[in-house]
Amino acid sequence: MKLKAFRPFFSECRAWCVLLACTWPTLSLAQSPEWARVVAAHESLSLAQTEEDRLALHDQLEALWPQALAAGHAFTTDWTTWRNAVVDLGEGGNRLIVFTWNVELDDRTQRYGGWVAHAAQESSLGYGFTMLNHDPKVDPNDVGRMHRHDQWQGGLYYNGVLNFDRQKPVYTLLAWDGADALTTRKWVETVEPRNGRVRFGSPRFNSDKGLQKRVVLNYADAVQATLRVSDDPEQIVFDHLAPEDPSFQGQHAFYGPTLSYDALEWRKGRWHLVRDIAVQNDGGNSPKEYRDPTQRRRRN
Repeated sequence: MKLKAFRPFFSECRAWCVLLACTWPTLSLAQSPEWARVVAAHESLSLAQTEEDRLALHDQLEALWPQALAAGHAFTTDWTTWRNAVVDLGEGGNRLIVFTWNVELDDRTQRYGGWVAHAAQESSLGYGFTMLNHDPKVDPNDVGRMHRHDQWQGGLYYNGVLNFDRQKPVYTLLAWDGADALTTRKWVETVEPRNGRVRFGSPRFNSDKGLQKRVVLNYADAVQATLRVSDDPEQIVFDHLAPEDPSFQGQHAFYGPTLSYDALEWRKGRWHLVRDIAVQNDGGNSPKEYRDPTQRRRRN
C-alpha cells in the first residue's frame, strides 16, 4: 500500500475555498502565466463574499485550469503549498493527481470543480489530464453506480491510497461533501483514468449488503465523523454511525458516531468491511485525528 496525500489544512468547512482566508502559492512562484492566473483566481475565490462572485470565479477556474495543465508543470508543482484538496498517489508511470475545489451556495449546497492528471509517456507533458464536470443531479449515495468525469457527483478528495490488483494499480480516494444545511457526507471510492476518460466507483467494496462501488457515510451537520487511512495496520478507518434515537432510523440529519469504529481492509483486489475494530489513541495522537477534518465550518 502506497499513500501520498497533501492536506496542509482541511477543516470540516463547507466553504473551504470561500469563507476561509487562505494563503496560496505566490504569483512569483507560478511556473507560467497560465498558472499565475489559476493561482490568482483561487485566491479571489477564497475571498469572494457573494454567491454571484463565487460562481463567476468557479466558471473562470473551469476555463483557466485546462490552459494551465496544457502548459505543463502539473507533475513538478509543489502541491504542499496549495491550500486545496489535492491527492497525489504513486510514482513514475503509476502517478495520479486529483485536484478539487468547492463553492458553497447561499442555500448551503455545493458546486464542485476539479481535474485528474495521470502519467502518460506518450504525452510531451509526461501526463494526460481530464477535467471533472459536476452534475448536481447525480446521487453520491448510489453505491451501485459508476460515475463518469462528465457526470461527476462532486466532492473534495482529501486523501487516498494506491494498491495493486496483480499488476494493475487501484487508486482509492476519500471524499468530503457538504451536502446541505442538515447533513454532511464522506465516502470512499476508486478512480480509474482510461483513454482520456475518468471513472469513479468500481465493484471493489465487500460490505454487509454485498459488493458495492463505494462506501458512503451520511451524518448530522452538527457532528464530525472519521474517515481516514491508517498505516498500522493498513486500513481505511471510519466511525460507525447510528441515529441518536432508533425512531430516527434512516434520517441522516440525526446520525452521529457511536464511539465504535469500522474499517476496510485490502485483500485480494478488494476492500473488505471489518466491524468493530480497536482504535488506539496513544502517543501524541488526539481523538480529533480520527475526525479529519477537525474544525467546524463557519455559519453565515
